[in-house]
Amino acid sequence: MASTSIVLILLSAFCHALWNFYSKSSRDTRILFFWCGFYTIVIAFFAFGIKHPVIPKPVWVYIAASALVHLFYRLFLTHAYTVGEISFVYPITRAAPAFLPLFAFLFLKERISAQGLVGILCVMVSIVLYQQREARIQFKTFFSYLGKPDALWAYATLASVIGYSLIDKQGMSEFHRHSTEVPLWRPVTYYLMENSISQVLYGLSCLVRFPHEQIAEIGRKEWKRTIAIVILSLTSYSLILYVFMTEKVSYVTAVRQCSVIFVVLLGGYALKETYTKRRLIAAVVMVLGIFLIAYQ
Repeated sequence: MASTSIVLILLSAFCHALWNFYSKSSRDTRILFFWCGFYTIVIAFFAFGIKHPVIPKPVWVYIAASALVHLFYRLFLTHAYTVGEISFVYPITRAAPAFLPLFAFLFLKERISAQGLVGILCVMVSIVLYQQREARIQFKTFFSYLGKPDALWAYATLASVIGYSLIDKQGMSEFHRHSTEVPLWRPVTYYLMENSISQVLYGLSCLVRFPHEQIAEIGRKEWKRTIAIVILSLTSYSLILYVFMTEKVSYVTAVRQCSVIFVVLLGGYALKETYTKRRLIAAVVMVLGIFLIAYQ
């Protein structure tokens, strides 16, 4: 993997950790995401007004599929943050490198080396450590906690991450193959179009689920936080989509998981969450597995 790609992915990881931290510290993450969607659509409206998007026909099917999976991602993630701690939920939702190589092998014909398998094992061990909720580590209790609400929503979010990562990898490959647009504009176009469709669907679900007065109150009191999240999210995922054009999906997603260390530290020391030391060790183990996967 090129050094430039690694720098861009690490920058993306930092932005991703920061916007998730801001989301978790909201009064209501579910409604906050409604307003994030509103501002994202506004940005897309102005961006596409300045430069009309030219999207190749083969890419549209990937945009539509990604928008649908991202809708589920938002529903799952907001519920996970509502019932669970970010230092527990976030690392699990970002454990895609443990599974993506297998799916990339099956669907994208990418290979898995012996070193990659060791890396996957490290990520799996870290997940077991995250799952521990006793003073002492007891591996026999692992499965008993899988049915907890925060774990269920976290693993559902993980499944959606795997899904949209595979879709977006293929989508950006097709964009790169068929488009004559400026390379940097392609991921921005893809992201804004996919995200706008997904956010409209999510926004409609919020209007049905929550009182309009509550939605308006969050929008009025947390507009600065909302704009910061939108900018960080746009920057984070656009960088990833840009790297997707030339790098393997399993490598890109793996290196990006360095964000788990940032999140565990923010959750433990800024939000005063539990088991910080244990989760930090788990984060280091996960990152070790990540780099084994990324540099196989």
